[in-house]
Amino acid sequence: MRKLSLTVLVLLSLVVVCPRLGSAQSAAAAVVPAEISADLGTCSALMTVTGSDSKPIYGAKVTTRIQYGFLGVKKLDLEAYTGADGKLGITNLPEVLKKPMYIYISKDDKQGVEEFNPNVRCHATFDVRLKSGLSRY
Repeated sequence: MRKLSLTVLVLLSLVVVCPRLGSAQSAAAAVVPAEISADLGTCSALMTVTGSDSKPIYGAKVTTRIQYGFLGVKKLDLEAYTGADGKLGITNLPEVLKKPMYIYISKDDKQGVEEFNPNVRCHATFDVRLKSGLSRY
């Protein structure tokens, strides 16, 4: 009788645990967009980086410098890489900047530049197509 109750207890615990394992695997398989936070405000910029063939580029380097504070004396440099879907979100950007912020995107010999001005568009979305031979500055 004890063996039977122990077997039933083990089987019931497996039934309870197994469905949770399956849902954890499906949640892990979902693509989480790459994201970096500046922790300076509420604005954001979402970059979608593609190549000349319109396919997303994984591992494109995205860099920017944010100048904020009185007379722009404070500076924050951000650097991150795009995810498998070619996307990168830059969040918590300041709402007001004296000058527009430039976002530089590069992968191998291909480059692109986007201008972000939170005074005009606080939550911006950019579709960047990388091209060869662009001047970075």
